[in-house]
Amino acid sequence: MEIKRILMIGPVDFSKEYGPKVHFSNLLKEFVRLGFTVSCLVYAPEGEIVDSIDKNFSVNFSPNPLIGNLFLRVFKYLLLIPVILWHFFKFTPHIVYFRFSPPAFLYLLVLNLFKIFPYKFKILLEFNAWVPEERKIQGERNLKVKLIKFLQVKSAFLSDSIRVVAPGIKEKLVISGVKNKKITVIENGTDINHFKPIKKNEAKEKIGLNPAYLYVGFIGNFAVWQGLDYLVRAIPKVLKAYANVRFLLVGDGPEMPKIKKAISKFEKGKVILTGSVPYRKANLYINAFDIGVAPFIKKRNDGMVSPMKIRDYAACGIPFVTTKIRGLEMVEEKDIGILVPPDNPDALSDVILKLVENRGLRNEMGGKGRRVAEQEFSWEKVAGQILDRIGNLTIQK
Repeated sequence: MEIKRILMIGPVDFSKEYGPKVHFSNLLKEFVRLGFTVSCLVYAPEGEIVDSIDKNFSVNFSPNPLIGNLFLRVFKYLLLIPVILWHFFKFTPHIVYFRFSPPAFLYLLVLNLFKIFPYKFKILLEFNAWVPEERKIQGERNLKVKLIKFLQVKSAFLSDSIRVVAPGIKEKLVISGVKNKKITVIENGTDINHFKPIKKNEAKEKIGLNPAYLYVGFIGNFAVWQGLDYLVRAIPKVLKAYANVRFLLVGDGPEMPKIKKAISKFEKGKVILTGSVPYRKANLYINAFDIGVAPFIKKRNDGMVSPMKIRDYAACGIPFVTTKIRGLEMVEEKDIGILVPPDNPDALSDVILKLVENRGLRNEMGGKGRRVAEQEFSWEKVAGQILDRIGNLTIQK
């Protein structure tokens, strides 16, 4: 059967400025651009949807189980079953593309019951993280971590094909008994039309920064695995060496109170916290960076991540420093950034200083980054790889 219709289901809130929204919406747009009829089902937005939603695909909203008290949330998770079935039978997709969250196990189980009917479809499941490890770092109880691992592994068994963004996730699934041939590693991408180089002074002035300073920047979720704690500990050495350097930290998240407290010891204005910024303005902020940083910790990240932020840095022509963990080897192979040992603020500050002192090296790495982004990091390329995988699924009428 020719694949024409894709139903995408994800635990995504389009009113939030965060990675899942960026990832999910970009794949939607690329599938449509490549000629497929796409319908998506996402959580009802908690706030206002600032960025416009493409009119070329259907966006449907389900009850948002992340809002309300415990009883109401459980009820909404259960209510999602008839909502998903309604959209499934209304749209009759050839492919159901699920972005994983632990409750997806229940929905996959129900959908699999309908494979007894003559109408044939396949389920492609996407894993962006090894969720048990992530929740453990966040402080979840061991019993809940074990339950989440059970749900992630069993969800893998209920799918026809699996897309993981990093090889370490595939390794975990294979160890858990999932067939190797069922799993494909397809990393994340960046929107090379949105993230692109602009004049640095222009970017700085538009967001109210003094262009006389050199800015070392981070953008993203303030989560423990991002390694912001190590970045803050690296700052004093850099500021001591160069009076014309400033640090610009863009984003928000659970670690924000801790980061605010840590930077309170620095002279006012030398470390700037912007809070969350709209996706449409992210290009301006990244282009204001002279050097990008992504200081991931080793725990949870080693072999498990495919960071969009370093691809966004590259697309903007920004040289960057990130961590020497499995999955990021291409940074040095492509010569678009520098890797430093994980969890090491001294090594991080030394490499930042190296780039501060060498404008030629910054320009060279930034230029290479943009070229690599155009050739290898676009969402078009990612969507094409996913569609190749979908095309390999045998769907018989």
